[in-house]
Amino acid sequence: MRGLGGIATLTAVAPAVLGSASAGARTSAVLATGSPEMVGMSSVRIDDVFARVQRRVNDGLFPGATALVARRGVIVGHRAFGNKVAGCSEPVTLDTMFDVLSITKVLATATAILVLVEQGKLQLSDRVASYLPRFAANGKSGVTVLDMLRYSAGLPMDHQLLDEPDDEAAWQAMAETPLEVAPGSSVLYSDLTYRLLGRLVEVASGTDLSSFARAHIWGPLGMHDTMFNPPAELAPRIAATGTSARRGRLVRGEVQDEQDFALGGITGCDGVFTTAMDIAIFCQMIMGSGSYGGARVLTPESVRAMTRSQTSQVTAAATDTSPLNNLLLAPKGLGWEIWTPRFSNGGTRLSPGSFGKAGGTGTFVWIDPARELFGILLTNHGLPEPFDEIGWNRLLDSTGVAEFFDGVIAAVADER
Repeated sequence: MRGLGGIATLTAVAPAVLGSASAGARTSAVLATGSPEMVGMSSVRIDDVFARVQRRVNDGLFPGATALVARRGVIVGHRAFGNKVAGCSEPVTLDTMFDVLSITKVLATATAILVLVEQGKLQLSDRVASYLPRFAANGKSGVTVLDMLRYSAGLPMDHQLLDEPDDEAAWQAMAETPLEVAPGSSVLYSDLTYRLLGRLVEVASGTDLSSFARAHIWGPLGMHDTMFNPPAELAPRIAATGTSARRGRLVRGEVQDEQDFALGGITGCDGVFTTAMDIAIFCQMIMGSGSYGGARVLTPESVRAMTRSQTSQVTAAATDTSPLNNLLLAPKGLGWEIWTPRFSNGGTRLSPGSFGKAGGTGTFVWIDPARELFGILLTNHGLPEPFDEIGWNRLLDSTGVAEFFDGVIAAVADER
């Protein structure tokens, strides 16, 4: 059986990946708005969470933000803070769009891969070189789609190729990049890996990643403010992420990462612009086992595969040793980061089994399925330069992301 109605293709390929799943979605209802008390949370504590975001904006740690908290299908808080452009009076509004960088990996690429698997157009056990022949170079012929999705292909974190003569030369050089470690032996978070996965989506689907995501993910869910390369007329709605020395201008409505911008702004690792509300719809789809508002994007089995650890070769004890190591080396799902209790950017209070995704511009989403809760914090802090351990720590400290999610969990009143 193939197509969106069944998962036989997936289960035949990788039963250990999928495991068992509940039959059907928990709910396909659309998100509602209500008070925290309606869903066992505290209004006072939610207000405290938002007040702390506002304090960081007031202190000049980043220009602006939106934040959203929802539980049991009810949005209990959705606020806007600060300005879209540093030093300018352009207030962020609830519909402000942000460059979410690596959240692209789940909003577009990993989800698109699983949709294609459900459609029977590829399998998780397929070799990447079957779709991207040049990828076979330098001993990579055995790397599978699953290896790539779970950040275990062995490719380096990134490969900036800004001096190549054209895009095709850059793509060829990326495809031919040698491995750093043996496939499947460890976890190494990699933008390069997901750039190449975006290309694989295009080959397998016969269309570009943006069109595929719009047709099979964002459109059915009603995520109309989610897109690559926003048109110029939307610029007033977009939060700027800083100034690019290479481009010589303010980066607003263009992906901040220089490699992704050089490649045209549509890649598998970065490039999506979206709002907190659209991400909330996506989160509720995941909470609903692949369905939202009557539209089914994924089967429950695919959602389960995405959101649980697929990297048994590593342990949190060995890899959750610093905030950067948590991002790069700790357990992963398919696209998602898996929560660990020590240095996760989701704080220390999420439930075991929680999962989320960080974007390097200062954008974060975490889902706590045990509490039926998720939180979203989108800032226009911008990429740390350089992107190293100190830079990542400073971004996390400036945005206060761990404080934000710890505060959200502290607002859950029905556990006391």
